[in-house]
Amino acid sequence: MHRPIKRILVVDDEADFVHTINRHLKREGFIVDSAEDEIKARRKIDDSGQSETPYDLVIADAVMPNMGASELLPWIKKNHPEISVIIVSGFGDNDSLKEIMREDSDRYAKKPLTPQKMIGVINSLGRNQEQH
Repeated sequence: MHRPIKRILVVDDEADFVHTINRHLKREGFIVDSAEDEIKARRKIDDSGQSETPYDLVIADAVMPNMGASELLPWIKKNHPEISVIIVSGFGDNDSLKEIMREDSDRYAKKPLTPQKMIGVINSLGRNQEQH
């Protein structure tokens, strides 16, 4: 069972995207952190599990240098199943993305992505969780 969304980790190697999304999410009242790769993301997720405010949601780019969502998502679902995941991608219809989505993520959003659209995706995820 997922928790209400309060704390979010944004995992993306595009600094402008991260900065814009973080700023808008903070304005909406979320606690937001970021990581530019899977290794830093895993460390932050593990560390947050020991805190009073662990991550409730990870927003991850599907494709990043070294490793992307295809490696991060199964790890999150295995080690931190309480964390919801939204995949973002600038790529269109890609079979490997569809496979990742089907198996591991809770939502998918296509770049370019406005902050308002991202907030809408997060809110829809939160509403779904309240119904379960």
